[in-house]
Amino acid sequence: MARFARLCFLLLNLFLFTHVYAKEGSKSAVRWYKAERQVGIGLATPDLFYWDQNNEVSTDYPGAFIFDLKLTPDNLTLLLNGEPILPRARTHVPASLRAPQVGLVEDGVEHRPSVGVGEPTVMDLDYYIDTPDTTSGTSIYNTKYNPRIQIDILQASIPSLPGYSTPLSSDVQEMIWIWLEGLSEHPPGTPYANIPLKISRVEVSKRWLNYHSEGTTTYRSLKSLSGCYLWSWLCADIDEYPYYEYIYRENFDEYGKKGSMRHFLTRRWGNMVNLLGYWRAVVLLALCGSMVLSPFVYAVYRGVKGVFEMYRMRMKEVDDWVADEEIGGWLESNRYLEDFANDEKEEAIKKKAGEKTSVEESIPSPPPYSEEDGKELVMKS
Repeated sequence: MARFARLCFLLLNLFLFTHVYAKEGSKSAVRWYKAERQVGIGLATPDLFYWDQNNEVSTDYPGAFIFDLKLTPDNLTLLLNGEPILPRARTHVPASLRAPQVGLVEDGVEHRPSVGVGEPTVMDLDYYIDTPDTTSGTSIYNTKYNPRIQIDILQASIPSLPGYSTPLSSDVQEMIWIWLEGLSEHPPGTPYANIPLKISRVEVSKRWLNYHSEGTTTYRSLKSLSGCYLWSWLCADIDEYPYYEYIYRENFDEYGKKGSMRHFLTRRWGNMVNLLGYWRAVVLLALCGSMVLSPFVYAVYRGVKGVFEMYRMRMKEVDDWVADEEIGGWLESNRYLEDFANDEKEEAIKKKAGEKTSVEESIPSPPPYSEEDGKELVMKS
């Protein structure tokens, strides 16, 4: 709380010395503190008036959030109110964003807002964020890294008042655009997370209207988001990275997105560590794992052994069959030779019989004898 209070007073002159009724009557403002390294942002909230923390009541003053955007000393990480947003510290646990709220009071013809309504209130923010992937790296076609970030505040709540939560659903609500540039080109294969950056431009502009449906392109209520179930490891909004775009605190805790398989496992592990200690939890997990996996491992072993046994029996059957075929083939070959010799003998006998029959058929047979021929022979004698 003290850190955000100091941040609020550090950036107080953002509203005291910046004209804010510029384009389209915007009440937001941007002020540079260190060129290309640190910038203060004041984001007006039409749906959320200033909260008087001393009296715990909402006032009639328009409210605004103050953000401190800066790079770390090594220029590798971009921080928003002290939270890393590029690259993200952990993809499965989004940054917890908080910001102090100030009240705006219009002063005179210059329309300069001033802060004079008490101590600022630090609020928890639900937000939409669009950042590029930082897990990959440069290629031969692109050795530069110029990321762009889009941030839209979706809802604000006061930690000390759980029931106080206000959706920022107005179409005229403004969002933050951030452009960064790599300080130099890098050879192909350089991870984006290792490229030093500079802040080239920061703007605050209205939400983009969605012409295909009512509303805007970035705002979505908590109820309109799809559910998260155990069959998904992270329930990420962008599975390719994987990243989350819609960050509602109700959907996340220290273990990740509620409902995902990763959240289920890490939460159970965290409870075991808190209850037993790290090494006891490791031993217990190993024992439970062995008890659970032993039947499975044994079943796999039996299955593999059965397959090899079937293979061995099959090979033995094949070998026996081949041996039988070889022996049977040898016997068949001997039997074939004997049959061939017998066939030759039979053919020779048949041939001789056929020659004898042909000789007998070549000798003419005497004419048939009759009784009349006998009588003639007797009379002649």
